Amino acid sequence: MEWLEANPLPEACVDCTEQECYNCEDAGMRWYLSSEDELKVRRKMLVSAIERLQRQLTAIDEELEMIGAKLC
Repeated sequence: MEWLEANPLPEACVDCTEQECYNCEDAGMRWYLSSEDELKVRRKMLVSAIERLQRQLTAIDEELEMIGAKLC
C-alpha cells in the first residue's frame, strides 16, 4: 500500500513538516490511500470478519451436537 499526499495541502498542514504527521491528529487530512488500496483494505477486513463468524458458527454447531448427543 502506498499513502498519497494531498495536493494542495490542507490548511492545517501548511506550516508542518512531513515528519510531524506521526504525532498529529490532522494527518488523516494530509495522507490518504488510493481507491484501489482502500478497497483492498476493506476487502481484507470483511474476509477477517467472515472467518471470525465462521469460527463462531462452528463452535455453536459443536455445542449443539454435544447437547443432542446427551439427549439421546
